[in-house]
Amino acid sequence: MKILVVDDDPFILQLIKLTLASAGYTDVTFLEDAGQAAPIILRATPAFDCMLIDMRMPGVTGEALCSWVRTLPEHKDTPILMVTALSEKADIDVAFAAGASDYITKPIVASNFIARIDQVRRQMEKRDLLKSKQGGIQPEPALGRIDFYQPRWLGGIEGEIEIDALEKYIFQLSKSGSLRLEAFSFAIKDASKLHRSCTPDDFMFILQSVGMAISQCLQAPQFFLSYAGYGAFTGIAQKAVHSATSWRETETDVQGKLENLQLPSSRGSPVSVVPYMSPPQTLGASNGQSAVDVLYRVIGDAEDRCGSSLLSL
Repeated sequence: MKILVVDDDPFILQLIKLTLASAGYTDVTFLEDAGQAAPIILRATPAFDCMLIDMRMPGVTGEALCSWVRTLPEHKDTPILMVTALSEKADIDVAFAAGASDYITKPIVASNFIARIDQVRRQMEKRDLLKSKQGGIQPEPALGRIDFYQPRWLGGIEGEIEIDALEKYIFQLSKSGSLRLEAFSFAIKDASKLHRSCTPDDFMFILQSVGMAISQCLQAPQFFLSYAGYGAFTGIAQKAVHSATSWRETETDVQGKLENLQLPSSRGSPVSVVPYMSPPQTLGASNGQSAVDVLYRVIGDAEDRCGSSLLSL
């Protein structure tokens, strides 16, 4: 696995070098200056499989480098792990908003550090295996049938984050005792029927339109949103709405933005896109796994509302 490490502290670089080497990771490039990273990343052949980036560095910051890397098509889903001494919620928010996949706080604990790198390696091996089964070609979403059951990155949506990164964000906040957040979900009514009747392009357009409508209508100063598969979105907000009236208003606003989204199905009849929202649930648990469980529980709540939308809840 080809790794890039960027940290302005020579001691930390040496520590990471020794830790990675002890676990068999030797194809590693080390940089003390984030400003030097751009040409090295652009010239790398093959591309880097994983990046470890410090946040607070003189000149170009780690979050700025991360944000730039995410603009490169070949690195839109490359694992980027922030390795930093910063542990405040504001810093964690900045890192994941910039596109970080994971967040490791210093001082580095070797066993935990290598476990996180091993997880990246296993994900890469799984991706390569899938690619080899497809004859070495990874089809673009618009060219093949979209897997209805799998999470995916949609793009162009404010606050969007990969669902794996969202889970890691929640775990990281649970360590700092900062889980004063709420989970919510939106599920598209008859999503499986839309998936079957629409072209891949149209179904992708539906998902992107729903995601943008949610991000525009959420009454929260900060949020992260992920497409979880099955026609459902899940997310967390710093200040989600508590009352039944408030979250219902958000649901109505989202549905209103999609009223004019009339797409012809493959059978010629128009289709309507109607998402339903779950009542928000607080992530108050100190245990990270319990909080992640809530993240998925609200998906079921939203799906239940799709089937009982005429009931007064």
